[in-house]
Amino acid sequence: MKKLISLILAAMLLCSAIPVFAEETPAHVLVVFFSHAGENYNVGVIEEGNTAKMGKIIAEQMSADVFELVPVVPYPEDYDSCLDVATEEQRSDARPEYEGEIENWDQYDTVFIGYPIWWGEIPNIVYTFMEAYDFTGKTVIPFNTHEGSGQAHSQRDIEGLLTSATVLKGLAVRGSKAQNDADGTGTDVANWLKNIGLTQ
Repeated sequence: MKKLISLILAAMLLCSAIPVFAEETPAHVLVVFFSHAGENYNVGVIEEGNTAKMGKIIAEQMSADVFELVPVVPYPEDYDSCLDVATEEQRSDARPEYEGEIENWDQYDTVFIGYPIWWGEIPNIVYTFMEAYDFTGKTVIPFNTHEGSGQAHSQRDIEGLLTSATVLKGLAVRGSKAQNDADGTGTDVANWLKNIGLTQ
């Protein structure tokens, strides 16, 4: 009897020593952003938009998937011309189209939404996205770049539109910082994610 018990205990110890490799779990976090390259206020002509840089830092820290809102009709690279187009879109409450769609939308329970503040407002193409999907039960976190306006009223606007979601406090970073100071932006993002309870 003692021998049998000893054999059972040995078998249990052997099993516990065998490593168990869990299957890779699918990502449940998505970072969606619109960003504008070309000529930008206070940073000059850039190859990658300020918000794109910030969004990729968030995605890296959260191990998230990324979807960029690429307009079907590109915005002008020239600052003044882009200003004219964006102002007209705001005036007419336009919904510019973007390329592609998000596959497996239902798998994401946390969605970051990023945008530059354009003359005090969320760019209209971001509304196209927010109105295209069902956010029921999802956690939404805004983030944006700016050159002095902070979040403007974008946090309130998103909370007012996505009433079926839980909207956490967003983060605003100056576009010039996002463009030129990756380490500083990364620190801002890390502190923010911790403060809103998404990381340790």
